Amino acid sequence: MKIKLPVLAIILFTFFSCEELDKLTEFNVSDNFGTTLEVSIPEDASTTWSQEVSVDLASNEQVQQNLDYVQNVTITNLSFEITDYIGAVDTQLTEVSINIAGTSITINEAIILKTADDNNQTFPIGTKEQWAIIAAYLKQAESVTATLTGIVSATPVEFNVVIDVKATITIDVI
Repeated sequence: MKIKLPVLAIILFTFFSCEELDKLTEFNVSDNFGTTLEVSIPEDASTTWSQEVSVDLASNEQVQQNLDYVQNVTITNLSFEITDYIGAVDTQLTEVSINIAGTSITINEAIILKTADDNNQTFPIGTKEQWAIIAAYLKQAESVTATLTGIVSATPVEFNVVIDVKATITIDVI
């Protein structure tokens, strides 16, 4: 015998308070929604660099199946790392800026690309307040485009920017 969803909801509502029932229908999905941006600047090209990359919550299958039920998004880490560097030993990346969801985040230090890659150095991005703005945007839009800009001190260079976006998405199915 099949019990229909509305009947089941009435039965559950009878036995549990609204708050308890709401807790039963919520679950969290924690994942790394990061991405890798490949940067290649040829010799004699402009040393000013700008590229876009998207971060998409729907890249997680559980989130994708429940996009209409996303109740909250919380970012728990936002950082980047330089990997796979090819270029002069002393090439620096300066004036690094990341614009996400209308929030501009500036990295004030010069990054020596080879040293950062060799040391697996991680660079934190933004403040918890900025993370909250980005999370609120993701709650409504499910994906966001990040624009990264900077200036390299020499060309040619190649490197990856591995962006780490750890987030917890609260889904409430009722």
